[in-house]
Amino acid sequence: MKKPENPKRQAILDAATRAFTTCGYSGVSMEAIAEAAPVSKPTLYNHFKSKQDLFAAVIECRCEALLSTLSSVQTELNDPVAGLSAIANAFIDLAYADEALQLYRLIIAEQQHFPELGELIYHSGPEPVLRQMASYLAELNARGILHIADLETSSRLFLDMLKGDHHFRCLLGLLTGLGDEEKHRLISTVVSFFLKGHGYDA
Repeated sequence: MKKPENPKRQAILDAATRAFTTCGYSGVSMEAIAEAAPVSKPTLYNHFKSKQDLFAAVIECRCEALLSTLSSVQTELNDPVAGLSAIANAFIDLAYADEALQLYRLIIAEQQHFPELGELIYHSGPEPVLRQMASYLAELNARGILHIADLETSSRLFLDMLKGDHHFRCLLGLLTGLGDEEKHRLISTVVSFFLKGHGYDA
């Protein structure tokens, strides 16, 4: 059972998210985050031992909703269209959110100054998402619903197809996200293409 969220910890994460997306990683101090939360510096360091640790936690928080959705669709094994569509919907809502786009830009901008940050962030966010995705596909594969030779590669391909050029243009500020019609069309196309590519016979 998941522990109830500590209010002070959540206040720190909320303040850190705003600070990082507004001022960048390098432009934010732990002292400023403590003041914005507001909590004492000892309280801040009691929850997060370093700024890198806090930044990783911010990214991890952005993935929690998606991870929850992936867990919830584990039982929808008899309807992979519905299961994959639910995953796709949650992933798009996460990946295309303004805050997520800002954080993604921030990670890229700061990577050259903190090479170790990339690995830290990857283990906190994308890696668990891929594990959950692969777990769901493994169940479908085990039941013979899909035929998947490489679970990890197929998991990556599914999520990557939901981003592609449109997401890249959003990162560049050329677009402002996906409208409802565009989202539904993208999900339908990707799910259909993915299932056909893995031997699904509706």
